[in-house]
Amino acid sequence: MDYLAAFERDGYLVVDIFSPDEVAELKKLLSGLIDPPVSGHPRLYVHAASEKPLPRLDPFNPYAVWKIVNTPLAGDTWFALIQDPRVLDVVGELIGPDINFHMGFARLRPTGLRAEEGWHRDLETDRHTLPELVTALIYLDDMDAESGATLVCPGSHRHDRPTPEAGEALPVLARPGSVLFLHCLTLHRASANTNDRHRSILINEYKSARTVEVTPNDAAFADLPLRRGGRNLSAL
Repeated sequence: MDYLAAFERDGYLVVDIFSPDEVAELKKLLSGLIDPPVSGHPRLYVHAASEKPLPRLDPFNPYAVWKIVNTPLAGDTWFALIQDPRVLDVVGELIGPDINFHMGFARLRPTGLRAEEGWHRDLETDRHTLPELVTALIYLDDMDAESGATLVCPGSHRHDRPTPEAGEALPVLARPGSVLFLHCLTLHRASANTNDRHRSILINEYKSARTVEVTPNDAAFADLPLRRGGRNLSAL
């Protein structure tokens, strides 16, 4: 598949990368962070909607955790995830062979928690000198229109409209282990999970080495060099 052509046309791309066994292990690791909400590092922030367990609401996520910030600080496996060569191979095709890390977090869609966000472009908040950033969203569950799917506006990275026109927005349909690669100028938004099954998304953002952030960023490992000339620096 020509990843770059599809990415330049639509502003996003979905690729199946992680195996069922890998997804199961990632969900096990995630469960260890949210049930109960814990932090092994003062800059690892686990945001929960409830201080008490609500198992009838969501057995996997009884405290209704909806966001975890700085996931690479959660342990060696989480740190290794941001360097996964299969993910970086795709990112390299999209923004070039010299890749830096930007930030890592998780978005969770607990059953019954109607958390939504408006249409936006990532570059509007994470301002850089060049629009050479890609967000990799790793889906750990099946995603459909009723499960809190990411909504995108195909081709919106090529125009300046602040919201999609009628009929333009599409839900990203994905299965466990799929990764959504999202252009930093593509209009997108989260939606609410209206069914009875939990949904989890691990999110890592990458940038070309030549683009420089012009807004403050205190995210863990921000601007960490990951690849030069297409090779992982950890392997050099």
